[in-house]
Amino acid sequence: MATATDDVDVLIIGAGPAGLTTANSFNGSRLRVRLIDIKAAPLQVGRADGLKSISMEVLDSFGIGDTILKDAQPCEEIVLWNPDPKRDGVISRTMTIPDRVEELGKAREVTLDQGQIERVMVENLYKHGSVRVSWNTQPVALHTDLSRIDDPEAYPSTLTVQNTETGIRETIRAKYVVGGDGAHSWLRKYLKIGFSGDLTDSTWGVMNLVPKTNFPDIRKVFVVHSKVGTVMGVPRENKLVRLYISMDGGTRHTSIKAQNIAPEEILEAAQAILAPYTLEASRIPWSSAYNVGQRVADEFARYDRIFLAGDAVHTHSPKAGQGMNTSIQDGYNIGWKLRYVLEQKADRGLLSTYQSERRPVAQALIDFDKAYLEYFARKDITHDEFLDAYLAGQAFTTGIHIQYPPSLLVRPVSTKSQPRAVKLAPGKRLPDFQMVNQSDAVPIQAYHRFTSHGRFRLLVFPGDLSQGVTFSRYIQLGEWLASSLAPSSGLEIITIHAAKRGYVELLDLHPVFRPWSDEEGWDYWCVYADDESYHKGHGRVYERLGISKEEGLLVLLRPDGYISLTCGFEKAGSLVDFFKELKPKSRTRPGATGGGRQSNL
Repeated sequence: MATATDDVDVLIIGAGPAGLTTANSFNGSRLRVRLIDIKAAPLQVGRADGLKSISMEVLDSFGIGDTILKDAQPCEEIVLWNPDPKRDGVISRTMTIPDRVEELGKAREVTLDQGQIERVMVENLYKHGSVRVSWNTQPVALHTDLSRIDDPEAYPSTLTVQNTETGIRETIRAKYVVGGDGAHSWLRKYLKIGFSGDLTDSTWGVMNLVPKTNFPDIRKVFVVHSKVGTVMGVPRENKLVRLYISMDGGTRHTSIKAQNIAPEEILEAAQAILAPYTLEASRIPWSSAYNVGQRVADEFARYDRIFLAGDAVHTHSPKAGQGMNTSIQDGYNIGWKLRYVLEQKADRGLLSTYQSERRPVAQALIDFDKAYLEYFARKDITHDEFLDAYLAGQAFTTGIHIQYPPSLLVRPVSTKSQPRAVKLAPGKRLPDFQMVNQSDAVPIQAYHRFTSHGRFRLLVFPGDLSQGVTFSRYIQLGEWLASSLAPSSGLEIITIHAAKRGYVELLDLHPVFRPWSDEEGWDYWCVYADDESYHKGHGRVYERLGISKEEGLLVLLRPDGYISLTCGFEKAGSLVDFFKELKPKSRTRPGATGGGRQSNL
């Protein structure tokens, strides 16, 4: 029997990467947000370990990227090994590849134990105190009142949760529910949402170990194809190495039961593949085995009130290191949208973009993973085939080619107008870049400055403000923004100009670009220069983004770093149109009227 009740704006089930990212999206908010997890505490060790640059940008926006980075292991080189064609039973190094994607302009990935990452994310929640975290708590029942799902102030979902230690039950009424409760998701099963795809594929072992070996590339990312199988190694923090080992030798015997595979068997398989090099384990902190499953949920959302994220809606092999990373992106996507709808009283229709944006990404990942895993499992693969696949995988896993479709949140550039920024596009993520603060000359990366606060940002690229015509155009924009846009939608305005920093005085700029607070004075962190820094070089922002210093550009940036629209100064009115369409509209769902109908989902 329930002994307590709680009303929340958002209930998050599961404190894994998806749930913790969703929860951290509410830091600094006054909304009532609750996070529950069946575990007694954050994950201690094991599971995923690779963080791509796009995920590091998310963590940067939460203010914890540097904390995680200082303990992480950078990945700089990838080495491929194959059977030596001239010596039977011998493997030889065939190529060394920089672990680099030029378009990123920075490191592609680092590795760190998922448990350590999650602990930092949980500590960040405790630090801000915006989200209530309840451990040892599991959901046991859910009811949704369909007659109230279109009322923005209603709490249509009622969940019964139980403390696994005391057995005490509690009733939680929620406006929105997010399930990030893993591949065996209680919420997905309770909603009877299909999980389509292959349940078993090939069998792999994975372990973290401190190796004692004469294999020369043990501290690099390496892939060894031998006649008896494949092993992939990833360097980790604190002398650890993560190994992924094919346990079926590429024969894809799905009859092998992963749960019956002991750590000693995984190590023996790795030793056989690396022979004649030797490998011993000084210690093995964690190991596991699994049958690869590649599945995507049929739905990511129900009624735009209940959402699923992370492994709850997509599972795949860990070879490309996308499980935790895609989960983080799912959580970031739904987190800011829920916060914006609740805080800005925006149209709930924008929540439907969660499924339309994230499900195609998940499906593309599964399709990629199937082909990628095939390259790992095949014995007859040639060096050139594997190299091509690996390089394609490098680019795919960065996420830089993701482009969300046109929607309420993504407005494509008119085909009648010429693109003003050849490297930017609505629906794609803004590349990271270095800019220099106008007031104190301190350089900063964009995603360190663009903290997660649930608001849109207008990035103003005026060009060279030392030029009279450019400066006049910029001042006129400031006057227009002050009268037409700045007070609405909680918009934050950031300027990145192309003049020498010494040629510009902050107090000469329109006040809309340097907001005043009676408590704290001028905001000195809203104007930046694309200029040389004293110690970290030149960010060359305009060149990197393909923006003309003569014409300038306006970029409307979503809270998750994706571009909503781009336009010239003369088309600034499109910003008003954008936010006007985000205002709430009357929404009536067929059959949603009547007296308190309940759905036991």
